[in-house]
Amino acid sequence: MTSDAVDRQRQVNVANATFWEELCGTTMARQLGITAHSTASLQRFDQHYFAFYPYLQRHIPFGSLRGLDILEVGLGFGSVAQRITENGANYTGLDIATGPVNAVRQRFRLAGLSGAAVRGNILNPPFPDETFDRIVAIGCYHHTGNLQRALDETWRLLRPGGHATIMVYNAFSYRRWLQAPIALATQFFGGAGRAASSAQHARGTYDQDSLGRSAPETAFVSRSELRRMTKRFAQFRAELENAAVPFLDSLRPLACHTLGRVWGLDIYLTLTR
Repeated sequence: MTSDAVDRQRQVNVANATFWEELCGTTMARQLGITAHSTASLQRFDQHYFAFYPYLQRHIPFGSLRGLDILEVGLGFGSVAQRITENGANYTGLDIATGPVNAVRQRFRLAGLSGAAVRGNILNPPFPDETFDRIVAIGCYHHTGNLQRALDETWRLLRPGGHATIMVYNAFSYRRWLQAPIALATQFFGGAGRAASSAQHARGTYDQDSLGRSAPETAFVSRSELRRMTKRFAQFRAELENAAVPFLDSLRPLACHTLGRVWGLDIYLTLTR
């Protein structure tokens, strides 16, 4: 990397560490009236979370993780962390911000679960080669500022035959077509070969904190681009998920099952080393 690229990455890291101190999921929690991290409140949050993202349980085989060494990158409110650990996995969580790390640790104390959560960056993770049987990263890698490096580190950390479940934002989702049809048409038909970092307005339609500030860095990527970026992996699968229906939550399941599977907001990768 050039010195300018190194400086920019350092700035992105600092901005991410600050922005993600507020747990991803805070807006959902407030909508549910949850203001404290008690056992009852967290159970209510998790019930809503997994109902809102029902396809998570298709992509993360919670029931098949017992005894495996699992790394989760990007911890948010800790719902996935607790579900993984409750199913008997040897859990390690990694997040660039202190807030999510502390939230997962608190969950484990309340639930009497054993597992580790540490602060760190997937671009330079504090683990040796071939440490984990499975890596889970839901909505994290597209914020790092270097998606390729995050994927390369995933390959390094997995044991041979290990699997990764990674969610990133779809460059060609219905929302992106509505936001920037001309630019997307050029990228789509021209076969542009790199993940595009988005403008502030576009970032804000995906991730905002409680003050209305957009995530400092968000990249959008296509399935074909991801296939190129993950050539080192032995197996690759990419599926589309998720469709938002503002103010009409009752229609969300239908939208996710139809629109989400064709032009969904998210790409769920399953990679095998």
